[in-house]
Amino acid sequence: MATNDYYRTLGVPRNASEQEIKSAFRKLALKYHPDRNPGNAESEAQFKEIGEAYEVLSNTDKRRIYDQFGAEGLKAGGGRGAGGFGGFQSADMGDIFGDIFDNLFTDSGGGHRRPRSRRGADLKYSAEISLEDAFSGIKVPVNFDRTEVCGVCGGTGAKPKTGLKKCPTCRGAGRVQYAQGFFSFSQTCPDCGGQGEVVTSPCKECGGSGQEKKAASLNIKIPAGADDGTTLRVSGAGDAGLKGGDSGDLYVEVRLKHHHHFSRDGADLLYNCRLTISQGALGGDVQVPTIDGPRMTIKIPAGTQHGKVFRIHDKGMPHAGDKQRGDLLIKTEIEVPTELTPRQRELLEELGKTFGHEPPPTEKEEEKSFFKKILG
Repeated sequence: MATNDYYRTLGVPRNASEQEIKSAFRKLALKYHPDRNPGNAESEAQFKEIGEAYEVLSNTDKRRIYDQFGAEGLKAGGGRGAGGFGGFQSADMGDIFGDIFDNLFTDSGGGHRRPRSRRGADLKYSAEISLEDAFSGIKVPVNFDRTEVCGVCGGTGAKPKTGLKKCPTCRGAGRVQYAQGFFSFSQTCPDCGGQGEVVTSPCKECGGSGQEKKAASLNIKIPAGADDGTTLRVSGAGDAGLKGGDSGDLYVEVRLKHHHHFSRDGADLLYNCRLTISQGALGGDVQVPTIDGPRMTIKIPAGTQHGKVFRIHDKGMPHAGDKQRGDLLIKTEIEVPTELTPRQRELLEELGKTFGHEPPPTEKEEEKSFFKKILG
């Protein structure tokens, strides 16, 4: 940005008016001010160049010399009568920075200091509901603690009728100025925190904070189709803000209880249907539960394999914000018995032979074979 062309540095034409030069300087000074770019050496260098350009072009005598002889003319001493080149006149710079910070930290209409308000914190709450409640939608009571404006002092932090006192450090401005070399900087007043006022007698109810903890209760409507992890935002139901700041929000996270029949995949419901070996092989009618009514009968075809999935349309969960529903997915699980009666074993062995499968020998048959081998 270092060009020695001060008009180009400020981004104005050579015939720019004093007001145009001042307005351009304000915008660039705000952009590259060290307070806004802490630790940025490049911004600090640009800020100095902007200041140099403004210091010359805002001074009638220096600008005339610069227009005739350029920066070299100023270095040669042509501007000595106006303070010399390379140094900012503290009075002029103080005025311009004062205007800038006034615009930043004051109301546009009345010229008074704007209170440093702060938004309240957001709160989070978990609401556990059943799958049936998620299907139909439900209102749930939410009980929680939050910070509210003190009912005694109205948020000022001061004891009633004692009021607030103008801060003696900043004299009510909320900011203090200090000089560093050729620059004049402004920062938040360390004593009043930028409020311009200090509490002389703290409110006994809130201890001067202007806030107090209170229990709150709300009825939150959880819409039909809400899934596990769905988060609802209740605007302005969180902690109260400071000094008139907006309240935070309340976030309610939906948690679904475990269901004894169904698991969920989005809007679809999954049900594991257990079948015996004979049911899988021969087929037949089986009853399965539904989320919104009595059991329904479905036909299982003969030869159904383990893990086969049947889909029943429109028997799942409603889509959030939509009248359409997901599906009911029925996954078969063929149960293999772990204990058999003698008759059941006999029948299965006979069935196995028809498939070309020889049953394993019993313990008695294994003993006979062993002794037969020993005795020859």
